[in-house]
Amino acid sequence: MKRFLKYIAIILVAFAADFFSKKYLFDLLSSRYGDIIFDPNVICAKCNVNGVIASWTDIIGGDYGLSNLFNIHFIWNRGISFSAFNFLMPVILSVLTAIIIAWLLYYLFKRALVYERLPIALIIGGALGNLVDRIRFGAVADFIQWHIGGIWTFPAIFNVGDMFITFGVILYLINMFINRNKCIRNLKD
Repeated sequence: MKRFLKYIAIILVAFAADFFSKKYLFDLLSSRYGDIIFDPNVICAKCNVNGVIASWTDIIGGDYGLSNLFNIHFIWNRGISFSAFNFLMPVILSVLTAIIIAWLLYYLFKRALVYERLPIALIIGGALGNLVDRIRFGAVADFIQWHIGGIWTFPAIFNVGDMFITFGVILYLINMFINRNKCIRNLKD
């Protein structure tokens, strides 16, 4: 179990980064708009909850050139990536997410190869953050919108947990490709 402590730490760091980034945003927005932001069922045109509602000056005390790359655009996502499956009840998505996390934990501790462990830990940490939102609110808080000036905008709004999941999947695929090629070279030798 000692060899897995670093992966447990990675899971906890990913989860904490997602949780506290959302907490910071919730605190900022609830001080400005009240507790209405915690209700995914309410559409508040007056306070523009489903629009760009916070500038970088509000978030970090200055622009620092980040506004040309990211907006803070708070939305509630009832589905998964790109709001897919948003027609499913939050309970169903919560149960499916919990099952996937449980399977990934089993795989991480019982079957994963060394090169698979870090990516899987990142994925689990990010998924746990989103699962907590789903259980608490019935939807996931997304708030980061990536764009390049006014030229191009990424078609989805995401959160820190989504970034860990995405990075974990990319790292997993890279590691798999590299190790597959090593295995093939070793078989040829």
